[in-house]
Amino acid sequence: MDKASPSSENKQLATFLQSLRTQIYHAKTREDLRHVLHTVRSFGRPLCYNNTSYWLGFSMGILLGLLAILYAYWYPSSVSAPWLIGAGGLTSVIFAVLIYMRRSKVSDLSDALFKQDVYLDNNWQSVPYHGKKLAAQLSRQFSEFKRGNHSREIEWLVKGTYQGTDHQFDYHAYHFHYVDQRQVTSTIRDSKGNVRVTTRTVYDHFHRYGLYLPFRFARNIAITNSWFGGFFSSSYKPASVEFNRKFKVSASDELSAAKFLKPAVVVEIEDLGKALSGLNLEFNAASELCISFEQNICQWQRQHGLDEPDAFLQEIEGDQKLATLQKTLERIHTLMRHSDNNF
Repeated sequence: MDKASPSSENKQLATFLQSLRTQIYHAKTREDLRHVLHTVRSFGRPLCYNNTSYWLGFSMGILLGLLAILYAYWYPSSVSAPWLIGAGGLTSVIFAVLIYMRRSKVSDLSDALFKQDVYLDNNWQSVPYHGKKLAAQLSRQFSEFKRGNHSREIEWLVKGTYQGTDHQFDYHAYHFHYVDQRQVTSTIRDSKGNVRVTTRTVYDHFHRYGLYLPFRFARNIAITNSWFGGFFSSSYKPASVEFNRKFKVSASDELSAAKFLKPAVVVEIEDLGKALSGLNLEFNAASELCISFEQNICQWQRQHGLDEPDAFLQEIEGDQKLATLQKTLERIHTLMRHSDNNF
């Protein structure tokens, strides 16, 4: 049987990758993910394009550019040399981009499949949202989202469910991006001693991460590590020196704060602060909690991909639960347990 041409192989691979994309998109269980990887293994050859013709085009572009440079060296007055150098460089760049795009198709599918596995293991669901509109909505619920004088946007959002021994709760995990705008004035003195003042606009980008969820055991209390105002009128200090060194407490009234901040709750928040830098806990008037911090506890990284299906299958079979996220959810559950008078 004659070997298929590179063009035929590439068309076959493109069709197969499109089929995989559909399978991955519709995968709802771990068995669905296994089926995708078994399909990859049965394809019979590595999931990579034959880029021989593209590499040839890339090499020809480089060669054309080099010859044009030599031509310009020997004939410096030539008008066509710069055009030839540009044409050679552009040709090589185009083919390099095409090769990269082909390679990224398999990598992107690997990312998509692994993302599905992470979502399954962490009991997450994708939810529709508009980043800027959601940030504006959340700023009306929590002062945490009033940061930034230029722009605010939710860049990532999932809905999850946590089942504890005493309490079960739904939560949203998010990535919040906000921008501060400021003016910077510079004074420049030229060689003649003349002074010129210039002003430019600088945009500082910041990222915060966190969870928000119903928390029916507290309201109108803010426990903040990074103080930026907009909270409640009364302040409160528990007996713990360590807690007071790291956190500030504001509330609608001191009695509410005192009732919530039992010694066991204080210890739990101290431990949370050790694990999560820049920790804030804000309980709003609707008995909702926003717990926010500086590090991304919902980040993941795959080790293998569809180009090595056996190793990828073994990785998928493993547990992709995010340890810091799970520990944070456990501590939120503990806060509920300590605050629930029924326990």
